[in-house]
Amino acid sequence: VQTCALPISRCEMARYKVVQWSTGNIGTRALGALLDRDDFDVVGVHAFGSDKVGRDVGVLAGQSAVGVTATDDVEALIALRPDCVNYMPRAIDYDLVLRMLRSGINVVTTGDFVTGSHHPVELPLLEEAAQQGGATFLGTGFEPGFANVVAGFLTGACRRVHSVKLVETLDCTTYPVQDVWKVLGFGKPPRERVTHLDPATQRYGLGYFETLDMIATMLGTELDSKEAFVEPAVLTRDLDLGWVQYAAGTAGGQRRTYRGLRNGRPVIELAICWTMSDDALDPQWTDPKGFSVVIEGTPHVDAVIRFGKPGEDVMTVLMDSTAIAAVNAIPFLCDAEPGVITPIDLPITGSPGALQV
Repeated sequence: VQTCALPISRCEMARYKVVQWSTGNIGTRALGALLDRDDFDVVGVHAFGSDKVGRDVGVLAGQSAVGVTATDDVEALIALRPDCVNYMPRAIDYDLVLRMLRSGINVVTTGDFVTGSHHPVELPLLEEAAQQGGATFLGTGFEPGFANVVAGFLTGACRRVHSVKLVETLDCTTYPVQDVWKVLGFGKPPRERVTHLDPATQRYGLGYFETLDMIATMLGTELDSKEAFVEPAVLTRDLDLGWVQYAAGTAGGQRRTYRGLRNGRPVIELAICWTMSDDALDPQWTDPKGFSVVIEGTPHVDAVIRFGKPGEDVMTVLMDSTAIAAVNAIPFLCDAEPGVITPIDLPITGSPGALQV
């Protein structure tokens, strides 16, 4: 861990022992980034599946062998006593995370957790375990996570803020994972024009609600309530994407909107717009592709941020960015005071080691 009293950039770079937990879409990208960095020693990797267990972790990341093999032995990995576990399974096993924290192991995850405001049972348990072990827990990611911090950060240039709106608009035609879209209702005739989501009854997607609280905190306020709803966009003609065929009259787009209210008025809004067509949807949403941040205030702010080059698979690009958000947080997480922290507790930083010279 860091021994210099100066910032990392002004003293010899510290080294951190890290265990990468899971090697799925996000985990494999994080593993590659960890192996590339000079400030991390990857001492272990947890993998699911016999096709990965026992293989060199460098090979799993598409790189040269490094002499460390992946394992599914939880006890052996905890016994390594790493400085941090980069925890990226599909769902958070809170009992396991609590055990890590009590063992003094810092944990960063891209699971469905940002502030804990919608995890009333898990949050106090995580805080207690972190204090007991002298460790720190962080839930982060790209969206929810990094993109929401950007939206809140931009309010720092405003004298007055009336509302903050962040819209994620993605062309999903380059993400050929049919099972994902089927679960979300794509390719099926919509049952309702609008489906309301009650945050009190939702099991998944809670991180999106929690980003509203995070931005409210950046504005020095609290929300009175939240609401959310899903709107499908219906295809006006048959659509053949090569990897899937959707019939006219079925869902070819979806917009998920999350709103935080103050004094009965929506003040913070997050919208996620996923589409399979640019010209054959009803309704045809007109938000610019990428991430649009609009702040109604003094001054008015209107920013559009795009990730990836034209023609690139933006879904893959954002999976890379999700992994990097967690990896970049590890040094600060390891040096933080014990407890549960959020993305806005991290210092303002870039991507150490990313500059190619």
